Amino acid sequence: MRVLILATDIFTRGGIARYTSTLASSLGKLLGPENVDVLCFFDWGNTGESPSDFRVLGMVSSRQGAGVGSRLQFLAKALRAGASGYDLVIANHVALAPVAALLKLAFGIPYWVACHSIEIWWGTTRARHASLKKADLILPISRYTADVIQHMKGIDRQRVKVLYNAIPEELAQQLVRDTKPPTQAKEASSPTNTKLALVGGPAGMGHSTTPLLLSVCALVRGNEFKGIDTVIEALPRVLQSVPDLQYVVVGEGEIRAKLERFAVKAGVAANVKFVGEVTDSELVELYRSCDAFVLPSRGQQLRGAIGGEGFGRVYVEAALAGKPVISSCAGGAAEAVLDGRTGFLVDPTSVDDVAEAVLALFTNRERAAAMGAAGRKWARQMFSQEALMESLQYLLRPYGFEQRARLQLVHAGGKR
Repeated sequence: MRVLILATDIFTRGGIARYTSTLASSLGKLLGPENVDVLCFFDWGNTGESPSDFRVLGMVSSRQGAGVGSRLQFLAKALRAGASGYDLVIANHVALAPVAALLKLAFGIPYWVACHSIEIWWGTTRARHASLKKADLILPISRYTADVIQHMKGIDRQRVKVLYNAIPEELAQQLVRDTKPPTQAKEASSPTNTKLALVGGPAGMGHSTTPLLLSVCALVRGNEFKGIDTVIEALPRVLQSVPDLQYVVVGEGEIRAKLERFAVKAGVAANVKFVGEVTDSELVELYRSCDAFVLPSRGQQLRGAIGGEGFGRVYVEAALAGKPVISSCAGGAAEAVLDGRTGFLVDPTSVDDVAEAVLALFTNRERAAAMGAAGRKWARQMFSQEALMESLQYLLRPYGFEQRARLQLVHAGGKR
């Protein structure tokens, strides 16, 4: 069985790129690397290294935008690839669904479309909508996004199947390698090679006994909804009970300076450390060194338009590191945490809710450790590459792939 994946990009650290590379890797493990090809629109992040689990047919553009010329070039490459014979085409983004639909029209190849967040929530073009209606399967990454799709005109609900994000096995193994409870694991791990140690600071940043709260997100314009400002606003209350707590924010972008000024205004600048971009190995150590993870993403954008997290893989990464997670009850983020078991779901607009959740974890370490352990177990069951491969086996069965494991897929609006 041969599969062609039409991708926006696969080499960056963005959520869609990592979703796609993990999807391609999982298919390559199931079908063989020689049977899974990826055609990328953008070459962002490409270092020239060839993946081992799948093949990259090529990349079209290095520019930020998608010009007419590069679109035509991508279409031509896709048509040439389709003519060579594939059993299935997967578009990793609704923007590429019309290309997949054209391949089906020209060569009779069935296709799937992966759907993430705002590219679906905020409406689609006629061509994209028509391509969704003709897709053999539509694969939202959360029930939240699935609900939006199922209310779109002309969509067959039976063809909408939730396919959750998965964490690459190599990264997952790095995150889970220390199985001790959070308070012990931090003492056992050495943060000397991480940004945590490099930033230093008057409050003893990087010292093994410092209580650490972590957030990870791109601080780019449009990501104000991530809730970093809400956490900062909650810190004065938290610091009354946990005065030496340090809040570490990983990420870079245009809104960082505004958030830094907000921390100064709130009187908590000494307890908030913005460490910018970090490497994957540094990020792993930050996850393993923190005591809890927080990202109270708001579920609504301006003028009442739907927004927020499509899912939020950072919640799962933190859980794999054995850390309790404070997430939002709004949007797809609510699907990454079992409230009261692996962490807390909070009202993302409530400073009090965020403060109470943080205090609950930092004033009751036994409960925090239990939540972290439960979160790790749940994340391995639901969001591992193995779980993704089992779901793919189920989905591929109608296309002639022999199912190797019994499985019930997460159906939109249903349970596993």
